Amino acid sequence: RRIGHARWLRNVAVALGNALQAAGVGPHSAAMRAALTGQLQHEDAAVREHVRWALGTP
Repeated sequence: RRIGHARWLRNVAVALGNALQAAGVGPHSAAMRAALTGQLQHEDAAVREHVRWALGTP
């Protein structure tokens, strides 16, 4: 059974947020932040919430 696209995006947001916290400012942090920022306007509220968490914004 598949989890669906929105849940997958939430999982990706959590993984990227954890990577950003662990790595601080690394060689890929700008790309990770850009990928997350691109999802701030996602139609799913849970995705937006997880993206904001990953970016460290309320």
